Amino acid sequence: MKEYSEIRVQLLGRRAELESRLGSIKKDISKPLDHDFAEQAVELENDEVLQALGTEAEAEINKINSALIRMDEERYGECVSCGVSISAERLAVRPFSSRCISCATKEEAH
Repeated sequence: MKEYSEIRVQLLGRRAELESRLGSIKKDISKPLDHDFAEQAVELENDEVLQALGTEAEAEINKINSALIRMDEERYGECVSCGVSISAERLAVRPFSSRCISCATKEEAH
């Protein structure tokens, strides 16, 4: 567990950043539309982009939460598909990785 303390701090920081961003997105999306029809069209397009960014942030938060749970259960760093150790290099780049490169590649191919 101790070997992952830095990664835990990194994950918690990233989650806080994403939660803050998600709060801002939700606040922006909930603003009433302008009275001008042309401006409304632009605002709706912007809302679509914000919605997509919010969805991506939520997905990453879920991955981070899963990684933190795996840490608590002392399963962090093990591939959830095949059980082999996930390389330290992969975890350094994607600390919320739940699969080894081989299994992640197979999953993306399907």
